[in-house]
Amino acid sequence: MTEPVLFASYAGVLGGAERVLLDCVTRLERPLRVACPPGPLADELHAAGIDHVPLQDRGLAKSATGTLGLTYELTKLKPSTLVAWGAKAVMAVAAVPNTRRIAVHHDLFDSPALRGAVRATTKRSDVVVAASQAVADDLALEATILHPGVDLDVFVPTPLPDGPPKVLIAGALVPWKRPDLAVAIARRMPDARFTFAGEPLPGDPMPELDPPPNVTFAGRTDMHRALQEHHVLLHCADREPYGLVLVEALASGRPVVAPAAAGPLEILDRGLYTPGDVDEAVTKIREALEDPGDPRQRAVDVRDSVARLGAVLG
Repeated sequence: MTEPVLFASYAGVLGGAERVLLDCVTRLERPLRVACPPGPLADELHAAGIDHVPLQDRGLAKSATGTLGLTYELTKLKPSTLVAWGAKAVMAVAAVPNTRRIAVHHDLFDSPALRGAVRATTKRSDVVVAASQAVADDLALEATILHPGVDLDVFVPTPLPDGPPKVLIAGALVPWKRPDLAVAIARRMPDARFTFAGEPLPGDPMPELDPPPNVTFAGRTDMHRALQEHHVLLHCADREPYGLVLVEALASGRPVVAPAAAGPLEILDRGLYTPGDVDEAVTKIREALEDPGDPRQRAVDVRDSVARLGAVLG
C-alpha cells in the first residue's frame, strides 16, 4: 500500500489558502493525511472524513520557536512525502530529514528579510508550487503554477437581485486588504449599498473605518448566499497573491472589480483599476453594473488545479 502523503499547515484558521487545501485533499484520489492545529480547518477535515493529525496551536505570529516546534512535530511523524502548505510550514519543513519536500506558496512578502528567508528555505524543497505567477516571481523561483479553482457545479450563476446596486467586499478585515479604500469608494457611491463579508483575524481588533450609512458589516457569511444577494464583488488589496473569492464570484456570474496588480491580473480581463485609485474603482463598478458581461468565462475549475497538484505529487 502506498504511504500517505502528509500535508502540513502551520495554523488552523480557514482563510483562502486553507480553503484551497481542503478543495485539494478532498479531491485527490490517493492516501493522504493533513497535519494542522485545532480550529476551523481541522473541523472541516473531520467533516470531510480526511485523516487529521493534530498539531500544537502556535497562533499566527511569526516565531522562530514556533517554526522549530513544528519541525520537531513533523519529524516525529516520519513522512516519506511532506507537502508544506504556506510559508511558515515551508520554513519548518526545510529541516525535516529523510522526506521528499513539496513547498506550496500562497503569499507575497513586504519584508525583504522575510522574503529572503522563505526563498532560502524553499530551495531545500524538491518541488515548488505557487498559487500564482505573481507569487513565484516575488520569490524569484521556478514553480508549478496552481491557479486555485472552484467547484463550478456548486458556484453557479443566479439572477441578479432586485433593488439598488449592491457591492460585496469579501475577506478578512485586515489592513493589507485595504478596507479603508472600500469605505472611501462607498462614500463616492451613496446610491449603492456596500457589504463587508468577513471579520478580523483571531486576536486582532476591528479596524477603525468610520463607514458611511450605506456600509454594512455582516461578519462571516455564507459566500454562496452573499454573492447571490449582490451585483458586484469589489476587491481592494493592492497586492493580492491570487484571490480565490474572485474566482468564486466569477463562477457565480458576478463581475469583479479589483486592482490591476499581482494575482487579479492573472484572473481578470476587465474591471481592473489602478491600485488605490478611488475614482477609477468607482468608474469600474459603475461599468460592471451597467454591463456585467459573462463573468463565468473567466472562472477556474477546481478540477484543473487539483490535477496540477496531483501531477506534482506523482
